[in-house]
Amino acid sequence: MKSKILLSAAALNLLFAVEILAKEAALGTIDVVGEMRHDERDYSAKELVKGTTRLNLTARQTPQSVDVITEAKLKDMDIKDYQTLLANIPGVTLNRMDETIRPMSRGFFIDYYLIDSMPSLGGFGLEATDMSMIAYDRVEVVRGANGLLAGAGNPAASLNFIRKRADSKELTGSLGVEAGSYDKYGVYGDVQTPITADGDVRARLAFIKEKAGSYMDFHKRENLSLYGVVDSDIGDSSWLSLGASYQDLKRRGIRYGGMPAFYTDDSLVKFFRKRIFSQPWTKWDIKTLDLYADFRHYIGEDASVNLSYSYKKVKSDIKMLYYGGKVNPDMTGDSNDVLIWGSKNDSDIHNLDTYANLPYELFGLGHEFVLGAMYNDFNEGSYRLTNFDDYKATPAGMAYLADMKVDFNNLHIDDVDMPYVDQKNPSKTKQRAVYFANKLSLSDELKFLVGTRVSYYKRNQTVGNVDQKFTHQITPYVGLTYDVGQNHTLYASYTSIFKPQDVKNINGKYLDPIEGKDYELGIKGEYFDGALQASFGVFKIIQDNVGEATGEQIGSTGEDAYKAVKGATSKGFELDLNGRATDNLTLSFGLAHFQAKDASGKKFNTNAARTSADLFAKYEFRDFRVGAGLGYKSKTYIYNADNDVTITQKPYMLADLMFGYKIGKNFDIQLNIDNVFDKKYYEGIGSDEMIYGDARTFNLSFTYNF
Repeated sequence: MKSKILLSAAALNLLFAVEILAKEAALGTIDVVGEMRHDERDYSAKELVKGTTRLNLTARQTPQSVDVITEAKLKDMDIKDYQTLLANIPGVTLNRMDETIRPMSRGFFIDYYLIDSMPSLGGFGLEATDMSMIAYDRVEVVRGANGLLAGAGNPAASLNFIRKRADSKELTGSLGVEAGSYDKYGVYGDVQTPITADGDVRARLAFIKEKAGSYMDFHKRENLSLYGVVDSDIGDSSWLSLGASYQDLKRRGIRYGGMPAFYTDDSLVKFFRKRIFSQPWTKWDIKTLDLYADFRHYIGEDASVNLSYSYKKVKSDIKMLYYGGKVNPDMTGDSNDVLIWGSKNDSDIHNLDTYANLPYELFGLGHEFVLGAMYNDFNEGSYRLTNFDDYKATPAGMAYLADMKVDFNNLHIDDVDMPYVDQKNPSKTKQRAVYFANKLSLSDELKFLVGTRVSYYKRNQTVGNVDQKFTHQITPYVGLTYDVGQNHTLYASYTSIFKPQDVKNINGKYLDPIEGKDYELGIKGEYFDGALQASFGVFKIIQDNVGEATGEQIGSTGEDAYKAVKGATSKGFELDLNGRATDNLTLSFGLAHFQAKDASGKKFNTNAARTSADLFAKYEFRDFRVGAGLGYKSKTYIYNADNDVTITQKPYMLADLMFGYKIGKNFDIQLNIDNVFDKKYYEGIGSDEMIYGDARTFNLSFTYNF
């Protein structure tokens, strides 16, 4: 309890210290272009935050904990993919499984995301695809429940990826090359140009091609990502954007699960960090195609009608090697515990969103109303699988297994050619919804936000004979903001989200979805004309309607019966500080702490760090810039009941460095060093396996700007 009080006091003291600093310093203004203020050095959010309600709200006016990862921060920290992004968001535990991750925030799994405020159901494989960031200008992180726009999901956090736009009426852009640790090489570019003489039609093309080895045995990675967009101003009142992105990600020598945690005597194994249970022939190839269209028409000066459509298709080709047993004292294993698994799969999703935004005046005050409808259609089609168990029963399989030697110090396992079997396992999920949000100005300082989403959810899956259907699922949203002077805003909010579950009651009826209710209270501040932003908030999340086994069986099917009970409760606080403290110093700081317990009072998801802090500071002088980052995670652990052993990662801190130099008007060179002190730590732990985090890496980039 004492540590919580000290952390809260420190957070509040920092917030007030920022205000004092703001009164003692003066900064230059930031240019305004259209609706967006541009500053390549800035970490503070200047654009409107659209990932919560679609109302025209700044980060300060949004009554939730919001962190915007700006373009400047992405560049300075050399963040080029989804997994690296999550590793640098305060309050998020990456929880690596292998090539995939299961990120957590506030004690719950992050299981969905948004692109330009349109949701994609179930995260749609981001944990595996490791999406490139080349197409995105910035990322809005909204912590807690965000069900008004997202619909189904956990009350963890939502990430809203904002696409780059072709907004330049003159030729401009950048081209670059990079090289780094473990034979990493790459080329990248981002170019904008007008298509018509008046600049009303503009185009933008961005790309990255990179190839790299790894500190891990066998592991290699190759990535090609392309993004193109054409933006058009249609007359004085309409705007159309058409875009596409493509990613071809190839990985060899992949991990599937972690390294085994136990010897046969149930003591813990400690492997070299580079050791993984893999071979050069294993692979995880993913191709992703995105298409989208956005249309906006303004009615009068402020009101608008918006229509958006997006389509995503993912094709995967996987062949994995896994060890599910224990390790002998001589560092060998049992070949019967080896699994080889292959899969070829296609998935796609259609998203459609339309909404109207109507600012209006009433009683001499300005208000705003949003009314919209969404449609999401996710299809995971039939796929092809290998069956290693069937293969082992054949003469060829028995001979293969007899010849196999599992030596963890010198691992060599031959590839095997197994037939693929078509699996008729289509999974279809559809979600439809109507929603509204209203910002009511009760006075110049006091704003009341209210909204509701009504969802229709349907899911069918062949395996398990899943046939779920929920109608009129209500998701409310309530918020209150109060401006205290020019620099501060107090806020309070109640948000919610729902999560369908695949269990039935004794009568054979699916239980209603799990409900995640999020209560939040806090203060936000802006200093130096908005160049430095701070926020502090406390929250409490309550889960309801979680399925619990009753010990009975459903008479007609023999399935286990469940009943609805109270779920986990999570409560804590978060502090954020982003922007320029002086003309030369730019800061990004985040501190998050929570406690999560299930209904019985036991700690919940203990592999999520209860306390985390992230700091990145950049100092610029003349044409030089120097950046340094620190990331702290508190203890995480998982208890293995079979062995009566707890696998623990002690608290640890990582350090990063950045050095940059601008050469003349057009050239720039930047060096990033991650994990400077080469800290050895677990980035993911399971009940019987561990995954090490990345070793120290260097990346040197050279960019030509024009």
